[in-house]
Amino acid sequence: MTSLADFEPVEPQGRATPLHFALGYLAGAALYLLVRLLGGLNPNPCQGQTLVALIVPLLLGPGGLGLAASQWNRPPRAIFGLGLVVASLFPALFFGAREIAGLRNFGCAGGYVVISPVGGRGFSETTLKAGESLALRLRVGGFDVRVRPDSFTVRAQATNPANSVPAPVEVQVGQSSGVRLTQEVPLTITAAASGPTQQYTVNVNVVQEGGRTAAGTLTVNVQGK
Repeated sequence: MTSLADFEPVEPQGRATPLHFALGYLAGAALYLLVRLLGGLNPNPCQGQTLVALIVPLLLGPGGLGLAASQWNRPPRAIFGLGLVVASLFPALFFGAREIAGLRNFGCAGGYVVISPVGGRGFSETTLKAGESLALRLRVGGFDVRVRPDSFTVRAQATNPANSVPAPVEVQVGQSSGVRLTQEVPLTITAAASGPTQQYTVNVNVVQEGGRTAAGTLTVNVQGK
C-alpha cells in the first residue's frame, strides 16, 4: 500500500533570476512593437485598428499567467511568464487604450450633430403647425480638430413615407459644404400647408473625405389643419 511517505516533493528545476523576468518582458514588448508595425501597414485608419490595439494584451496577459502557473516547478519559465504579464500591462495595454481613445477622437466611432433653436440648447423633438417654419442651428462635434481640421459636407432630409409632392416637411440647410467643426449652420424646417397630422424625422448627415461621419435626428410633430 502506498503511503504519504512514498510521495516526494518535486524539486524546482533551475533557479529564477531577474534576467528571466527581463527576457519575458522584452519578448512581450517586442511582440507589441511587431504587431504595431504590421498594423501600420493597414491603409484604413479605422477598420481593424481596435483589434491591433487589443490583441497583444489579450495574448500576453492570459498567456503569461498560464505559462507561470503551468511551469511553477520550473522557476525560470515561470518568471519569464510573469515578465510577459507585465509587458501586457505596459506597454501593450497602456498604449492600446490610448490608441483606442485616439480612434474615437479621429472619428472612427462617428461624431455627433447637435440641432438646436437659435440661441437655445440642443433638442430632439419639436412641433409645427401646418404651414409654419422654424429656424434652427446645427453644429458638428465629437472630433479632435487638431487631428484633422478638414471641412464637412452636410445633407439633411425629412422622411416622406407617402412620397407626397410637395414633401410634408421641407428642410433647407444654410451651408451644405465647407462646414467646420463646432460651426453653427442655419437649418430651416417648414411644414407643408396641406400636410396631415403626422410625425416625421429630419435626418442630418455630415461626411468628411476619408471616412469621418456624424449624424443627428430631429423628430417633427406636424399638426395638420
